Amino acid sequence: MNHPDTPPGLEVAVDPVCGMQVVVKDAQLTAEHDGTTYYFCAKGCRLDFEEDPDRFLAPDYEPSM
Repeated sequence: MNHPDTPPGLEVAVDPVCGMQVVVKDAQLTAEHDGTTYYFCAKGCRLDFEEDPDRFLAPDYEPSM
């Protein structure tokens, strides 16, 4: 899902840890979980996710940003 301010043609993903938008084609930090690729803004977010992905994917989780 793209934010209204995202230029057309750029696919963005939401970092599941902090909620920041990440441009998919430029993403260097990713992780796979249950067959889905997740994108991260920073190494710390990816490390937190890898330690406990279910915490960040829970329906009631609120991103920190």
